[in-house]
Amino acid sequence: MKKDTLEAFKQTSLGAENSAYEVIAKLDPEYFEKLKGLYADATFGREGALPRKTKELIMVGITCALCRPRGVRVHSERALKAGATPKEVLEAMEIAAIPGGMPGLWLGVETLQEILKAKGQDFK
Repeated sequence: MKKDTLEAFKQTSLGAENSAYEVIAKLDPEYFEKLKGLYADATFGREGALPRKTKELIMVGITCALCRPRGVRVHSERALKAGATPKEVLEAMEIAAIPGGMPGLWLGVETLQEILKAKGQDFK
């Protein structure tokens, strides 16, 4: 595995913790190289029609709708680091309640509250 591939994942993560990338890189370096092309180069690392903040808010909604705790945390943290306000993250979670149901919203708001508390921030 190339060091620049792991670095691309770290940059793309915007500081959100996800040690799974290092595990994948170790277990299957060839796959990890190819994953970089889709994940870092083609999706989150490229400036396309949607800015990074919008992409992360979409992922917040999707992961809430699917009730994926790790994804909710990672993408909420990234959305905030990409410039989203807590209110924008909350609204993405609220929208996700339509296709995903209330459990996804509950998961989302509790996660957002934990993230803000850890940062010493109040919801504004």
